Amino acid sequence: MNTKTRIIPFALLFVLGSAGAATDSVVAYTIAEGEDIQTIAGTYDVSVEDILVTNGLETEEIAVGTVIYIPPKHATGYFDPETGVYTIAKGDDLLEISRRFGTTVEAIESTNGLENSRITAGATLVIP
Repeated sequence: MNTKTRIIPFALLFVLGSAGAATDSVVAYTIAEGEDIQTIAGTYDVSVEDILVTNGLETEEIAVGTVIYIPPKHATGYFDPETGVYTIAKGDDLLEISRRFGTTVEAIESTNGLENSRITAGATLVIP
């Protein structure tokens, strides 16, 4: 097996692995002409509902140029930027929440007086 045939599988693995990486952390996305939330949700493999909740939106109507946030697959609760409070969604875990907000599990636990990393949907967390 020559070097070229060894490198190609690794290059493909890198490209394919990085293609799904966008949904492993929060993505700031600017709405372009002709786009809608349904199309964007499909592109990032998240539900329309997750995008609406994450951005505090009540409708799918959104103007061109608006920045929305695409949640990672396991941190889809609602964050209120005015209060710094995050409402936990089903399936959330502290690791993904910490990644979404660029903090640590330990910082979230400390700020919220948590004794362990168990969280429940519907509860709230202050994000440090």
